[in-house]
Amino acid sequence: MKQNRFEEENEARWQETRLLVELAEKGRWSSEMERLPTLHRQLCADLSLAQHRMYGSRLCARLNDLVLRSRDALSRSIPRGGDRSTGNVWKSFPRAVRREWRLVLLNMLLFWVPFFAFIAAAHHNERWIFAVLDEGTMSGLDQMYGRSSGGMLVRDSHGQDFGMFGFYIYNNISIGLRTIAGGVLATVGAVLSVAFQGILLGASFGYVHYAGNTERFYPFVAGHSSFELMGLVLCGVAGTRLGMAVIHPGVLSRTEALKMTAHRALPIIYGGPILILLAAFVEGFWSASAAPAQMKITVGAVLWILLAAYLLFAGRGGQHEG
Repeated sequence: MKQNRFEEENEARWQETRLLVELAEKGRWSSEMERLPTLHRQLCADLSLAQHRMYGSRLCARLNDLVLRSRDALSRSIPRGGDRSTGNVWKSFPRAVRREWRLVLLNMLLFWVPFFAFIAAAHHNERWIFAVLDEGTMSGLDQMYGRSSGGMLVRDSHGQDFGMFGFYIYNNISIGLRTIAGGVLATVGAVLSVAFQGILLGASFGYVHYAGNTERFYPFVAGHSSFELMGLVLCGVAGTRLGMAVIHPGVLSRTEALKMTAHRALPIIYGGPILILLAAFVEGFWSASAAPAQMKITVGAVLWILLAAYLLFAGRGGQHEG
């Protein structure tokens, strides 16, 4: 292939690479940057071919300069200026969730499919419950939601509302953080954690239907369920995103790819645990309160709607949406 034809066939791609590099150098990081690793690899191949075929110092110098600039852009763990909305939790979190909609869908399936499958299986044959829940878990569910229970075991055991709040933070947020950290193991830890929580909670729901008092159970869980369950799912999203960087780092080292991905996923990394923190607050100060059952269920339904609307619509129209 002659040099003129080589330049004509690749000029558009080189221009695209140059524009993305310039955006990165100005700190205008956006979803379009996902193409930069691929473009960088192709550019390296073009430079190698141009040098091998001795297409001239002008072209080789131009391609070499672009290779170096694109490498620097990719190696920058925290882009200058970055996503300026990152500091605004209110806007950056839902934008990041929508940007990762594929991983959100994956983790929703990983959680909700086992969840509903075990509820259905427990209804069909209670032995599915006993295969998952141990004696201690079933005893705790009996004491909290059993037909003869007063439903106040946890409050009596852990003191007043603030004590319950601290207990839920310790228990639930630790699960979310372990899910995020587990994603570094090539996504395996995050995937297993989300699926296991779906199985465990599905079996617990099934057990309450089998042996407990659903009239007491659903008013208790309604208020905090939206924040807790979606927080867990989004911790799974953060974990699987980190794991994808380990599996497919592109032209970067796995360490650099993990740093870049962690920066990009930062709104979800802190957003998921924040939702679980809100769930602990609601669970500690509202769920076990003496409010009427119908009011608790209504509040729970409203919170599900508000959370869904927030994740779907908050922060739309911004420069970094996408």
